[in-house]
Amino acid sequence: MKGNRCLTGEQIQELKEILLQKKKEVMEDIKRGLEANAQAEREIGDIIDMSTDEFLRTFEMRIRDREAKYLKKIEKALQKIEDGTYGICEKCGACIGYERLKLRPVAELCIKCKLEQEKFERKFGEE
Repeated sequence: MKGNRCLTGEQIQELKEILLQKKKEVMEDIKRGLEANAQAEREIGDIIDMSTDEFLRTFEMRIRDREAKYLKKIEKALQKIEDGTYGICEKCGACIGYERLKLRPVAELCIKCKLEQEKFERKFGEE
């Protein structure tokens, strides 16, 4: 773990522990979801049962997709800690506030750049 111009060593360690805990939780959620899916015995019933079952499978897939994306963000943040670039805005290079990182440890942008991004997305309807 390299030094960092935006955060103290203690802050980085605390945030790293938060990220590792979140990673553990996401991986456990994914594992539980896969196990539940594998154990579920889906009997073919009437058309309403089949529709409900399909809806639930689609919903589960969306949750797993979100978890996988979040896991990638956690991994990226952990790598940035190792590189010494964690807590530095990817857009402008400013420091991302410690309090912001405590609330959103995978944050890649400072609050100013994040607000600009959200304003742009609202204006042009992008994600």
